[in-house]
Amino acid sequence: MKLNINNYKINSTILLICTLLLIGGCKKALELQPLNAYSEKDVWTDPKLVQVFVNSIYDQTVLAYQDGGLGWGAQTDELYGNFNWTNENLYVRGEATPDNQSSGSLNHWNKMYASIRYSNIFFANIDQVTGGGDAVKNMKGEVHFLRALAYFELLKRFGGVPLIVKVYDVNDKSFSEKRATWTETKDFILAEITEALKTLPTVYASANDKGRATAGAALALKSRLLLYAASPYFNKSNDKKLWEDAKLAAKAVIDFATPKYALYGNAANGTYNKTYLDFFNSEIIFSRVYSGLVRADRYNTVSRDLSPNGYNGYSAYNVVQQMVDDFEMADGTKFSWSNPVQAKDPYLNREPRFYATILANNQQFKGRLTSFFEGGDDSPQSPYSPWNASKTRYCVKKMVNEAFDWNVQDYDATQWVVFRLSEIYLNYAEACAALGEDGEALNYLNKIRTEKAGMPVVSGSGAVLMDKIRHERRIELCFEGHRYFDIRRWGIAETGSEDAKGVTITKQANGTFNYALMTVQERTWVPSFYFYPIPRSEIQKNPAIVQNPNY
Repeated sequence: MKLNINNYKINSTILLICTLLLIGGCKKALELQPLNAYSEKDVWTDPKLVQVFVNSIYDQTVLAYQDGGLGWGAQTDELYGNFNWTNENLYVRGEATPDNQSSGSLNHWNKMYASIRYSNIFFANIDQVTGGGDAVKNMKGEVHFLRALAYFELLKRFGGVPLIVKVYDVNDKSFSEKRATWTETKDFILAEITEALKTLPTVYASANDKGRATAGAALALKSRLLLYAASPYFNKSNDKKLWEDAKLAAKAVIDFATPKYALYGNAANGTYNKTYLDFFNSEIIFSRVYSGLVRADRYNTVSRDLSPNGYNGYSAYNVVQQMVDDFEMADGTKFSWSNPVQAKDPYLNREPRFYATILANNQQFKGRLTSFFEGGDDSPQSPYSPWNASKTRYCVKKMVNEAFDWNVQDYDATQWVVFRLSEIYLNYAEACAALGEDGEALNYLNKIRTEKAGMPVVSGSGAVLMDKIRHERRIELCFEGHRYFDIRRWGIAETGSEDAKGVTITKQANGTFNYALMTVQERTWVPSFYFYPIPRSEIQKNPAIVQNPNY
């Protein structure tokens, strides 16, 4: 499959931009002309070079896998990070400060402002470009969308931030921009989305352009943003107008005409993970695809990275027991360790999404039964890379391509889903429930349960219904980067900071198993962790920036 945007050779695009903008440190660029043949003037007279420039903004802005979802999950009651790849332990242990926000963390203040700088350079120069027709018009929409997305990534992490639209250069010696408020930042993002919608296509004429931002992607970003704005932590007066705005934004995506998005994959018939493995399917509103031709570590090695050590996998993110226990039984009732029948065989008769999402003990995977029990092939006592064993005795199955053999080649084409229709249905249901429109909320909540999960419908009203919607988000959207921000916008972030639990499994002589709960990681909740700290180095550059509270 040939994909112009998503099959990045990441270094090539960014290094070319470095060369073009003379910001140094670059050793390689696309072999279109000799390195010394490019100038800024070349870029802004050639639409093809402008497109390369825009590609680099996608690279900076669209986060995926550990940056976009798994690392966030490891800071909540979804996952335990086996190798601390995104420095999530700084947060779960309560140790994060403005001084230890390294480049390996999910802070991304510098990364997002680098994206914004590229966007600002684009808008400062794009009107110089002659020719290009619809391609240039589309790029304007793309960059408005990407700048909106970059500011939304900042808003999620930090709250209101400085709104920079000018291009700083080496002659600028001081910075004095103050932080905008949360609402001002939200309104700026909305204005960017409005501009993007003026020129973004609904679909691109060429299949090679799949993966670029579309009008549907911009509307999905608007839906997510306005849902956050309406949520209890940011809408303390419960302004119904904010909920109405969130409802209408979600409905605009649901009613989108071309393409008409539709749910794809059902756990009940074994097709649930096709949502992630079948590129650009009907449920996908915006995704990023990584090539299977060039290794992009952690981005197209995800099937190996998430799988158990006994399969030569890394068990990089381990599902915690709290997440496992929240999956329902097949009949829609709750699982409980206090139920002796369920405790005896905790993975029996669980809902279909459980088996599509989590690898637990004694389940079929790649031609054999998993062996997480003590001394098993997938345990810490395994002869196969025991240092890569899951500490909780669970691994992630969601998004893993079970058919791929990473023992032959460890990288494979992958798709990270940024926006999909299931999220929009849940956004809409939540807004409807907040407005007292229980019937409409249940309609879309139950579409997820019947068409995606293969589960019985639910009923309820008021607070009971809202709890059911929140539960459905926890299950349906797990590991996709939502839980961390959901529990914050709901004002219940501390609920995701319980000690991470797992299970010890002992195999009996008769082939059955005994299970005992254990603590894998002690965690500490710190109230200031509703937001990330702004790196101290940024405040030293610009003393007008006020740090987030209690750091």
